[in-house]
Amino acid sequence: MHDLMILGAGGHGRTLCELARLLGYADIVFLDDNASLCHETNKYIIGKISELPLHINNANNVVIGIGNNKVREQLYLQVISLGIQPATLIHPSAFVSPSATIADGSVILAGAVVGANAKLGVASIVNSHSTVDHDSILGDFAHLGVGVHLAGSAKIGKSAFLQAGTVGGYNAKVDDYSVCPAGTVL
Repeated sequence: MHDLMILGAGGHGRTLCELARLLGYADIVFLDDNASLCHETNKYIIGKISELPLHINNANNVVIGIGNNKVREQLYLQVISLGIQPATLIHPSAFVSPSATIADGSVILAGAVVGANAKLGVASIVNSHSTVDHDSILGDFAHLGVGVHLAGSAKIGKSAFLQAGTVGGYNAKVDDYSVCPAGTVL
């Protein structure tokens, strides 16, 4: 039985592998449909994502290592339908307020800050050095790129993607499924 299975062996999946090792996961494997990624993951790809039902019982924990919001949502729903709650990973150098709410399957990477009473929806991503300040809400499957900073009471919609360096002032709002290009000022 593997400690952790990561769905996706691309850049985000490999980042989660390194994070998982920091958190004490030792035996980590991947599912990915792209066999050419084997050399980048030390050949720990044990099958294709499309074969998930065949492999789901071979790991104690599953995390979704896909940055694409639509694909991450589809995989989350598939994992849930198989009776598994995706793991939540929080980098040791991230700060998460004790009053924040982090839903299942979310990932908070190095140097990120999640403030008081902030709420992160299921399978959301808070990338390296991003800030979700007090009372802000990230919808399910939302994705904050590297260095995104949201002031208090921001509301980020379901499956919204705020690319690197996006900045939102107090009470900023982003609609469901929106994409904010890198450097956007809300």
